[in-house]
Amino acid sequence: MDCEQFRENWLDHLDEPAAHAASCPACAAFVAQQRALDERLARAFPPPRLSASFRPALRRRMRRERARAWRDALPDIVHLTSCGLATLACAVWAPVAASTVLGLGAAVALAGYVALSAVRESINEMEAPDS
Repeated sequence: MDCEQFRENWLDHLDEPAAHAASCPACAAFVAQQRALDERLARAFPPPRLSASFRPALRRRMRRERARAWRDALPDIVHLTSCGLATLACAVWAPVAASTVLGLGAAVALAGYVALSAVRESINEMEAPDS
């Protein structure tokens, strides 16, 4: 590992031991400089003090976001499930080869999903505030 690779990797994993730095004075100085910078920043910007109600409020918000994600995904779930059920029903009862019905059903379900995703994305773009 050369010095440039070490510096990039070390910045990604600041707390890991640095074997390369033990044998390279330039990288050892780099590590010391980065640790000193980290300590100065920690002193200059102490972590905020959170109220006792912060964690419970954050958990409630996370539960609401999870519920919203399910609600947003529900049309896709219903679409794919209904396409799958219709395809299976056609494969069982249609007078053509089941492999043909299953292939066409999968293609139609995929095309419908792509169309729904495109419509949802365009709606999200229209609703998103300009930044």
